[in-house]
Amino acid sequence: MKVTVYGAGNQDLYVKQLNLMKNYGGEPPYGGSRMAIEFAQAGHEVCLAEPNEANLTEDQWKVVKDSGVSVVSDDAEAAKNAEIAIFFTPFGKKTFEIAKNILEHLPENAIIANTCTVSPMVLYYVLEREIKKNRPDVGIVSMHPAAVPGTPQHGHYIIGGVATNGFSIATPEQIKKCEELATSCGKEAYILPADVSPTVADMGCLVTAVTLAGVLDYYSVGTKVIKAPKEMVEKQIVMTLQTMASLVESSGVDGMLSVINPDLVVKTASSMHVFPKQDELDAAIDILSDLDPKLWEDTANAKVKPTNLVAAQALSKEITNLMGQKAAEGTMRRCMRKLFE
Repeated sequence: MKVTVYGAGNQDLYVKQLNLMKNYGGEPPYGGSRMAIEFAQAGHEVCLAEPNEANLTEDQWKVVKDSGVSVVSDDAEAAKNAEIAIFFTPFGKKTFEIAKNILEHLPENAIIANTCTVSPMVLYYVLEREIKKNRPDVGIVSMHPAAVPGTPQHGHYIIGGVATNGFSIATPEQIKKCEELATSCGKEAYILPADVSPTVADMGCLVTAVTLAGVLDYYSVGTKVIKAPKEMVEKQIVMTLQTMASLVESSGVDGMLSVINPDLVVKTASSMHVFPKQDELDAAIDILSDLDPKLWEDTANAKVKPTNLVAAQALSKEITNLMGQKAAEGTMRRCMRKLFE
């Protein structure tokens, strides 16, 4: 395959600030440059697009080039032979800008693949007008390393497939092609719905992991010990998650903390300790009982903005009933984009 990786990765961040060699292992260059190296070692024709030569040292660039990767600074030039264009680029608007600039230069049936730079669904919505009008052959598939490439933790790729609502932003063949690219360099490929993949693949997976443990703990307590109806337990889970997510969305973490008193949460949550072994609850109580004082300082000045605590799926159904399918879809897409603006 012909593969282009956009963005070599900031080695100063990886080596000097995060000290990945000591804390995680592996060796530089890390990030997009390491992805490019591994694809080349797997026998693919690889180009690395990086306008900022200072992101890598001279020795690190030598490692890249010795692996057979060609390096260019012009994004459009790098796109001309890219069957798969993988974005290891800055988060958000810069990724949108590069994607728009290269779209017309990509070969037929090319794939734009995001990493943690942005959700694949949001990337599609940003490019939707251009794709529908000029490049309906181009697909968008996440190709997320879900760890820093170059570290031992990077043993898999998370690939975004058909969304949970059945919407496709890539053909089955394009999704399969990304899967084959991942497995060709010895990585395990996980195909998840495109709208779910960021929750599992991005840095926010820390929240996913801790939250999922809490959800499963309460589900077990609620259904097995309290023996409450499954539907009631699930509604309480939705209420909790929706409340916290909505408060963060409207008022930030500081605003949420000013409303949800961690001291009170500790007292209430302690009463749910009904199993001898509930490690995730013990850990949560310990953390919330000893919060950084700086958090309290920020919370003291936080403003809670008006927040509508509604069930998102129920709201989307009501909007569809009131506005019709097309208008509702457009509204929901604009709301998704706002998460990344």
